[in-house]
Amino acid sequence: MTTTDKQYQLEVPMNAGISRIALLILAICSAAEACQVPVFRYALERWRPDPYELVIVHEGPLTDEHKPSLVYLEESLVGPKGPLVNLRYETIDLTKEKTQVDHWKKLHGKSKVPTAHLFYPHEAYEKDSRPIWNGKFNNKSVDAILDSPVRQQVVKRILAGDSAVWLLLESGNEKEDDKAFKALQGYAKKAGKEIEIPKGVIQKSALEDPNLVLGPSDAENILESSVPLKIAFSIHRLSRKDPEEAILRAMLLHLEEDLLDKNLSSKPMVFPAFGKGRVLPPLIGKGINEENVLGDCGYLCGPCSCQVKNQNPGMDLLVKTDWWTALEGSSVIVEKELPPLTGVEDLIRAVKSEIEKKGEDEKKGPEQKE
Repeated sequence: MTTTDKQYQLEVPMNAGISRIALLILAICSAAEACQVPVFRYALERWRPDPYELVIVHEGPLTDEHKPSLVYLEESLVGPKGPLVNLRYETIDLTKEKTQVDHWKKLHGKSKVPTAHLFYPHEAYEKDSRPIWNGKFNNKSVDAILDSPVRQQVVKRILAGDSAVWLLLESGNEKEDDKAFKALQGYAKKAGKEIEIPKGVIQKSALEDPNLVLGPSDAENILESSVPLKIAFSIHRLSRKDPEEAILRAMLLHLEEDLLDKNLSSKPMVFPAFGKGRVLPPLIGKGINEENVLGDCGYLCGPCSCQVKNQNPGMDLLVKTDWWTALEGSSVIVEKELPPLTGVEDLIRAVKSEIEKKGEDEKKGPEQKE
């Protein structure tokens, strides 16, 4: 997208709203039986974040000085119950590499120590791919890549039930940044009052009601966690100078090819983050207006008619969180395959059975559980 196109879409309110909302509408696919779960909640419970790719380049075998950092990375990726981070990595020894050697040599440069190169999902081995961040490979860079205070704050707010967290990437112009922040506060408050949760969403607690009667299309409308369901938006300001957030800024500013251009980087940008850390493309400068913000809020809180993640707008952030444990509030999240069902009634019986079994297990001591 050219800078001219960007300015046209984001700086002229009427056209900006029409263009953006049209794109969001196109992202909502038609379905015979539309799912009523809001997009933000569907993304949280049912979309797996795509893994970023970290390529560690070195010349010759890793030395005893650098091997511990590789072990540290490996141990940081997995928790007691499985993966903690949507990241996969690979090491490349330039003395042995036979494919794209010139490419990796160029990225590695004249460094005498291993270098780390972070790519968006599925991009590391594309022709002429460029990393969104690179630097020395050590424990400090591993920590910076995997986590940051703002990313953890986003996770905290989402698991508390926020529909989305608006990340306000400041321009450095205090007056303009404060103006954008104040405007966002007003829009978020209005969205919270005016937008309603789609009708037909079924809370976990409702499954325990013996009088519950469901229709043939209701199976998709059952929530899969106990995270509070509400329409609420929070805002977090992000400085362009905060060294702890360098990786997060890199993830945000490479979403579109011209976000690093001087004429855009001098303006505040806002990125709505939702689900397991997914963000929509930013609103910039005058594009941070009521029509655009409420348009994004409406999309996020509307029914998720298109359940295929890649057919929806946005990009996953790299986030270190045990989402699976955090969302274990419902026994609807079952890794094992349920028996074949002949109808909705069978589905409800199976779900209730899982709830009852989980309740019995919780009453037993660890040594009594199967």
